[in-house]
Amino acid sequence: VSTKFTQTFVTIPATLRLFFHDCFVEGCDASVLISSSSGDAEKDAKDNLSLAGDGFDTVIKAKQAVETQCPGVVSCADILALAAREVVVLAGGPTWEVELGRRDGLISQTSRVTGNLPQPEFNLDQLNTLFARNNLTQLDMIALSGAHTLGFSHCDRFSSRIYSSPIDPTLDSSYAQQLMDACPQNVDPSIAINMDPETPRTFDNVYYQNLIGGKGLFSSDQVLNTDPDSEPTVSDFATNPGNFNAAFITAMRKLGRVGVKTGNEGEIRKGKGQLSETFYRTSCPKVESIVRKVVTEKINQTFVTIPATLRLFFHDCFVEGCDASVLISSPNGDAEKDAPDNLSLAGDGFDTVIKAKTEVEKSCPRVVSCADILTIATRDIIELAGGPSFKVELGRRDGLISKASRVTGNLPDPNFNLTQLNTMFAKNNLTQTDMIALSGAHTVGFSHCSRFANRLYSFSPSSPVDPDLDPTYAQQLMQACPQNVDPRIAINMDPATPQTFDNLYFQNLVTKKGLFTSDEVLFTNKASQATVIDFANN
Repeated sequence: VSTKFTQTFVTIPATLRLFFHDCFVEGCDASVLISSSSGDAEKDAKDNLSLAGDGFDTVIKAKQAVETQCPGVVSCADILALAAREVVVLAGGPTWEVELGRRDGLISQTSRVTGNLPQPEFNLDQLNTLFARNNLTQLDMIALSGAHTLGFSHCDRFSSRIYSSPIDPTLDSSYAQQLMDACPQNVDPSIAINMDPETPRTFDNVYYQNLIGGKGLFSSDQVLNTDPDSEPTVSDFATNPGNFNAAFITAMRKLGRVGVKTGNEGEIRKGKGQLSETFYRTSCPKVESIVRKVVTEKINQTFVTIPATLRLFFHDCFVEGCDASVLISSPNGDAEKDAPDNLSLAGDGFDTVIKAKTEVEKSCPRVVSCADILTIATRDIIELAGGPSFKVELGRRDGLISKASRVTGNLPDPNFNLTQLNTMFAKNNLTQTDMIALSGAHTVGFSHCSRFANRLYSFSPSSPVDPDLDPTYAQQLMQACPQNVDPRIAINMDPATPQTFDNLYFQNLVTKKGLFTSDEVLFTNKASQATVIDFANN
């Protein structure tokens, strides 16, 4: 956008107007960019023929640049929304956070444009009716009209105001004469003039001052000041640029939500939409602090909160995806949580999410998913155990399917070899390095004796004890887990620092102190050993 701006100022009004025209027809889906060999796409409609090519070119060039970094990921609709914000800023206007995640529309027809864009002769009622159809208020409409501070128009869009008899009395006489001089009758239709005669290259509130002075170019501009229902807002914006900027930001964010395509609608992105670190910035801005408070309180009650929550997140994501389906209960005992591999999930993990959800609901009822709460809680317990912090992408919705039968074959077994681990993780788009790194969560884990007893008592006919176990460590395990021990007995997976998130898990593997076969194999297999050594040292 900056590059285009240095080439031509037209970039600014052209891009801003393109965004508005796009959103008001099929929604903010970039359908206005689609071309048709038959000349019957949105851009071919009469009301869109005056859209300047520099707006289209801005989006096309930005899309090309984005594709070199993130091919097939970012929609043209989002690029246009971002570009619209950028041109306002470059013209001296305010900035704001742009909500993203739109998908590009598939429908673009000339016939769908008629009746969906405001006309230059509209009165206040007609303007309000049209904007209301897009969930925009009169205040939003007046604020968005302020974009005409940067716009331009062809003479035929307002010639009736200066060549009818009499001249539109709401026009300042000197301004009317200026318009006649610039737009004589039968002028070349390609001639265009600025909509703001005072500061046409600056995004400011002078547009509203012009309305008060009878210098609104369109009837639909001037009526905002002549109609008593809207005049107070015009007067406010004319004298208080801060109020105008704030209202414009609100209106642009609302405009950007009109008719958006998400999930499986439209095209471009893979999956079911785009997650965002700022997903709840407006709808539930305190969600992360609320969850953090609950998690901290739970850890103060019991350290088990940490490994229990971390394991719950992993088990949830590997079955139906990160959708909190592992939390669902069934009166028939056939939900995910009832599967044999999930019966060992500690209750403190479930309790953490339930309590956090309860507190979040008090502030933001029915806004934040359990899936997102579990994700936030997982990040927090890692940090509270001494591990790293990171930004969490949000925007998940909770799943509706939770079946014990779907768990089988979707969680790693403690006896897996490297190939089996890699195969399972690859099904979830995770690499070998990802798998080894995630295995490091065992630095705060615990396990019931039955999950590794075969390594101590029945590894092979010639060697009851797994030779890949350090003998001293094997003896410690036998003392903690004698044969036929109570199945509820559990021991730490990291014998050195079991309550600290650190890299000692990998140091343990180097010294043959991995609890599961699937842990120790990460070191004994030459294909993964180098990564284990790297993590142990760094």
